[in-house]
Amino acid sequence: MCNKPLRLWEFLQESQEFLEIHGMTNTNIRYYWLMAFDWDLTQLVTHLNQEVSTENIDYFQKVLERLIHHEPIQYIVGYADFHGERFKVTPDTLIPREETTGLIDIADNWLKERPNDRVLDIGTGTGILPIILKKKHPHVQVTACDLSSTALQIARENADSHQVDITWLESDLTAEVPGTFDLVISNPPYIAEEELEEMDESVKRYEPALALFAGNQGLEIYERLACELPNLLAKDGRIALEIGYRQGQAVTKIFEEAFPTASIHVHPDFNGLDRFVTVNLAKEDGNA
Repeated sequence: MCNKPLRLWEFLQESQEFLEIHGMTNTNIRYYWLMAFDWDLTQLVTHLNQEVSTENIDYFQKVLERLIHHEPIQYIVGYADFHGERFKVTPDTLIPREETTGLIDIADNWLKERPNDRVLDIGTGTGILPIILKKKHPHVQVTACDLSSTALQIARENADSHQVDITWLESDLTAEVPGTFDLVISNPPYIAEEELEEMDESVKRYEPALALFAGNQGLEIYERLACELPNLLAKDGRIALEIGYRQGQAVTKIFEEAFPTASIHVHPDFNGLDRFVTVNLAKEDGNA
């Protein structure tokens, strides 16, 4: 890449070409710049015709070198924006996906009617689900657990930065979780190992396998939850789970066997793909 003084638009053009040469096509170089420097779009536009400092060029070139090795930009900069909020992320935690906003919407609608419920998030990772729900519903009692102690530390840091009070437990699913809950939510590992080749290189290389993959064609965690949750769920409680887009029928069957009198529904994400399963012991309408 050229070392002569460059205006920002010129440097971004060269940076885009650099990525394309290394096989990263259909990328948005402006997005990477905004993430790298924590700018908004207005800052970018006002700087396009200004010369880029040597320090900014050096830093961004280091970012580009990491990007061409498929490292996610969120791990490079150490944060991810999700649902209008910012969260710390590291390679010990999954990067939040926008599809997961649907799980928050389902829980949010439920808690609007029952603001004093006890909520449990299983496999919390960065803590995005319990933190957002606690901010929306301050009177809700929220507990979150994860098998990974390092992920829990990140979740605690995120909770501190968002100034919310959540009970954190290190637990293999519900093994160390006491009490009963009115709402259980979870975005568990659900990718089958056979699907590994379908995944982006960045996911395979950098995101934690513990939070991605599950045995028995990705259904193992749902099977375990179906065995454990009857002992933790209140008599009129609800479960909301994220699933793989091809798992709706299989996960429904698993929970029909565990909760034969419950109302169970599959819900789509914003792309129209099966993405969530709800289990409602109160047998209300299944629209979240």
